[in-house]
Amino acid sequence: MEPLSVVIITYNEARNIGRCLESVRPIATEIVVLDSFSTDATRAICARFGVSFFEHAFDGHIEQKNRALELASHKWVS
Repeated sequence: MEPLSVVIITYNEARNIGRCLESVRPIATEIVVLDSFSTDATRAICARFGVSFFEHAFDGHIEQKNRALELASHKWVS
């Protein structure tokens, strides 16, 4: 199977991010989270999962998703 990067954009997703990361863990070779400077526990939860965590000010869904795609290291991305 080809390596798969999963990219996720977030902002204050502490309530949901743990379940999200748990659900993609079985298929992801790499998980990249691009956060918009959350003020809740999103970063801490991501750290517990050992994901690649980056921050950038939100400048639109398309722009943020494209930026996250650039951070992925595998050819296949979800």
